Amino acid sequence: MSLKEREGLILDYLRKNKEASIGALCAALFVSEPTMRRDLASLSAAGKIIRVYGGAVYKSSPGENLPPSIREREHQDAKVAIAAKCLSLVHDGDTVMVDGSSTALELLRVIGAKKSIIVITNSAKAALLLSETGVRTFVTGGELAPNSYAYVGSYAEAFLRSFHADLCFFSVRTLTPDGALTDNAIAENAVRGVMMSRAKRSVLMLDSGKLGESCISTLCHLDALSYVVSERDLSDRFPAYKGKFL
Repeated sequence: MSLKEREGLILDYLRKNKEASIGALCAALFVSEPTMRRDLASLSAAGKIIRVYGGAVYKSSPGENLPPSIREREHQDAKVAIAAKCLSLVHDGDTVMVDGSSTALELLRVIGAKKSIIVITNSAKAALLLSETGVRTFVTGGELAPNSYAYVGSYAEAFLRSFHADLCFFSVRTLTPDGALTDNAIAENAVRGVMMSRAKRSVLMLDSGKLGESCISTLCHLDALSYVVSERDLSDRFPAYKGKFL
């Protein structure tokens, strides 16, 4: 079987199953593990799949929302690096709003390093994580968004409006070339908008793989942000907003 044929079969398998371990792909294609690792490395370098520990996941289009189990492993190294940078923006005693994105969840894994922090979130999963850290946490409640661990809707938005925060951290599906923050999850974008309105500073957590075409819902423009934090320098893409990129 040629490399091109194998790659086509790998893509078909991931398109159908969304994710797969190396073992499952080897069994499906009757190839050795070293061969599969090389094929996955080639497909990842070409931007056709996303490599994760032990396997690969289907690479979605910009407007497509993947299940949380996949989103949490998508660009994992970048998310960890972004969280470390964002932690440096948080001071002891701050009140922080955090959305339900998998990128923001990485920040909450380390935010306990700060003292006397208050976290306000619409993420059900974040609440479970923080309950084990001793960080004082408030959770919005509301309607649980489909295929997500995020609370949305009027109840969640009203809850957020009763607080003031020093910072809000969030992510979106794409940042477009003209500086628009967009997402396919309209209700989650609405919650992010309320968070921004209640915080002194708004921080977009953006891995570089999320630069792309517009999704259905626009949250805001780069003008509305205090900072954009990425795992690598993206300021050359947006020279008019160079000072916002960390």
